[in-house]
Order: sequence, then C-alpha cells, then structure tokens
Amino acid sequence: MRIVHRLAALTGAAYVVLVMVGNAMSTDASPRPNPEHSPGQQNIDYLHWLAGSTSGQLGVTLELLGFAAWTLWVGYLCTRVRAGGWLATAALVGGATSIAVKLASAAPVLAAYVLRDAISPETARALDSMGAVAFVVHWLPTGLFVACAAGAALVSRTLGRILGWGGVLAGGVTVVFAAVTGVHVDGANALPFLVCVLWILAVSVRLAIQRTPKVAPQATPDAVPVAA
Repeated sequence: MRIVHRLAALTGAAYVVLVMVGNAMSTDASPRPNPEHSPGQQNIDYLHWLAGSTSGQLGVTLELLGFAAWTLWVGYLCTRVRAGGWLATAALVGGATSIAVKLASAAPVLAAYVLRDAISPETARALDSMGAVAFVVHWLPTGLFVACAAGAALVSRTLGRILGWGGVLAGGVTVVFAAVTGVHVDGANALPFLVCVLWILAVSVRLAIQRTPKVAPQATPDAVPVAA
C-alpha cells in the first residue's frame, strides 16, 4: 500500500502543477487586450478567443483537474495529521471551505462564457470581477488550512520543524493579509498566498519520498498463572 500513499501525497504537487500550467494556457497565452476597447469589452474579446482556442479550453480542463487533486490532498494530509486533534479538524474545515469558494468562483466565469454573444460589456465586467474577488476571498480559508495543518503536523510529528513552523507562519500571514485587505481586493498582494502554494508543493514532495514508518507489533502480555 506504500505506492498508494505516495500517489496520494503527490496529489498536492499535482494540484500546483496542473493549476499553474492550466492557468498559463487559458490566460497567459491569450492575445493582448485591445487598448481601444473598454474593460468589459476586453473580457468579451477574451471569451471569444477562449471559444476558438483548443489550448485555452485544455487549460481550463487542467485547472479543474487540479482542484480535484487539491480536494484529494486536503483529505490525505488531514488524515496523516489526525493525531493533531482539533488542529487537524480545523485544517479539514479550512481546506474544504477553500475548495468550495474556489469552485464557486468558476460559476460567474463559465456563465459569462456561455452568454458571451448576448451579454453587455458591463455584465461581462461584473461577472469577471466576481471571479477575481472570490479568488482573493479564498486566500483566507487556504491560509487557515495551511496554518492548522502545519500545526497538527508539528503536534503529530509528521513534518520537521522547518516545514511545520514555516507553514504556521505562511498560513497565519495569509489569513491576516486576506482579512486586512477587506474591500480593497483590487490592490491585494498575492505573495503570502503564493508562499502557501509553495508550502503545499514542498510538503507534498516531502511526504511522497518519506519512508512510511513501520508500526511496531504490540507486545503480548505474559500469561498470569491461575492459582489452583
């Protein structure tokens, strides 16, 4: 079963790789926006490009698969650190909330894509902004997940001090940044969130190459002679 555990551990790395590659294919590879068009019209232009781009659509598929891998990794990591008690439970709640918010953020974007020939530039702009805002909002539960999972890993001795305390710090700073950002999402700094992503990648690889500790057989109590 060790190979199964290693594959489960690597779902975290798969999440990072799939989302980064998918995002590059679906957004970075798109044509530059026309400066003569309004922001809303630029969004519509992008949606029309996406409709005719095989690589762009493949990128969206990779991103969705990445979030499926992220779901698996949250469950796997929280199982590995379950000896951390309430911290492991809090990590599970934070991870599940992050997944829910992120997947929900795809709804307005996909709705804009479906209605690309019928919506106005103003509506396209509003739907795009909803997705962008949800992206910033999901930093908070993601930071909570990383901080609590790292804390549970320290308690359960699943990770070393560097990754353990590094995750606590990265997750805590991300939660604070997301809360302080508040309504100023247009100027949000994504650096703390990116550090959390790097932590996920590092922990995923670390657990995949880590030797699974063998469980020592339980000692059998000596038989007590029965008095005649």
